[in-house]
This record gives sequence, C-alpha cells and structure tokens, in this order.
Amino acid sequence: MSGPVVETAAMNLHLTSGKTPLHILKDISFHIDPGEVVAVVGPSGSGKTSLLMVLGGLERATDGAVTVGNTTLAGLGEDELAIFRRRNLGILFQNFHLIPSMTALENVALALEIAEDGRSYKAIRTAATEALAAVGLSDRLDHLPSALSGGEQQRVGLARAIVNKPKLLLADEPTGNLDQETGAMVIDMMFALARDNDTAVFLITHDRSLAAKADRILNMNHGHLSAAVAVPA
Repeated sequence: MSGPVVETAAMNLHLTSGKTPLHILKDISFHIDPGEVVAVVGPSGSGKTSLLMVLGGLERATDGAVTVGNTTLAGLGEDELAIFRRRNLGILFQNFHLIPSMTALENVALALEIAEDGRSYKAIRTAATEALAAVGLSDRLDHLPSALSGGEQQRVGLARAIVNKPKLLLADEPTGNLDQETGAMVIDMMFALARDNDTAVFLITHDRSLAAKADRILNMNHGHLSAAVAVPA
C-alpha cells in the first residue's frame, strides 16, 4: 500500500471511572509506515495499551482522526470493526492465548478460518504450515500448547499473528513471560517477518534493549506520545 499504515491526527481518548472523567490519550499524532517497527515505551498507566486498543478498533477515540490500512475508524459499527480487524490486524499477546485443545497447526489455521477470505481447507492448512515453518516449528505442528515451551508457544502465537500477512501487527509486551534470551529471539523473528511482509509493527515493551532493535522509539507519558528517546547502553 502507499502511504502510512497507521496515521493519527490530534486524537484524544476520554473515559470515565465512576463519576471521574479521565483524559487517557492527549492529542496523539503519529504514523507508522509499511514494514516499519515502532516501539513504545513508558511507565505503567501512561496510556500505551489504550493507544494499542484504539489502533485495533477495540476502543473508540473521543475525537481526532485514526486511519489504519486506509480505513478511517471513526463511525464504523461493531460488525464493520470486526471485519476491519480480520482483514488488517495481527495481534501478539503476552500470555500467548492459544486454545489448549488445539494443536499448533490448528491454532494458526483458526486465524485464517476466522478471516473468511474464501480459502479452501487445504489452502488454509498449507498457509498455516508455512507460517509455523517460518518461525522454526515445522516439527511441532501436531503438538498441543501443553507440550510446548513458553518460547515455542509464543512462536505459535507469532505464526498465528502473521499468517494472514496483516497490514499492522500489534504486540503488547510479547516477551513479558519469556526469559531474556528467548524473548530476544522471538522479537528478532517477529521484526524480520514483519519487514519481509511490509507489515507495520506497534510494539509495547518495558525492555529498552528490545525497543532498541526497532526502527523508531516513542515515549508515552501521562497520555502524551513524544519523539524518539535515547536508549541507555
């Protein structure tokens, strides 16, 4: 696609806690280009996950513009947002969120079945097999999540997130439950696959050594998103 995958302009998010109004995101304007990896760092409660939810159409911006994959999110109904997510997004979770009763292959194939893009069962299994091969799990296709290590489970999650070649990959602390070495391997794999597919990546992380691998680092603080920050050695 031409132009940014993600573009926001003067976007705000207001929520209410009880009777208390909260200004969660404040005049957010930024973009992510195809194949670009943007890492967002900042303290807990600063608004990082809220921004991810807005980009994923899981939370509605109060005002301002939000465009993802040439789709303007304002005004879309719930059914339209669900279609938007199926066609445009991959999501990588901290806690893996694999279905325990399904094999690695079935977990990845499910993402394509949900996408409802008209592929045959054979084509779905082929694509899922190729995605698992891309993350080095060709020998784990028939394994249940309980038979996989944490790193292997997250690689299944990565295969599921990229199998449909999404325009945008959202990753919320994807290495939070992994040791440092395994987490670094998953991040390197995720970045390489995303860049190969021109997938934009929005990564939330507290690990600045992982953030340093991104193309660009942004800082979130009290709802404000600032320019790139230096990463200490």
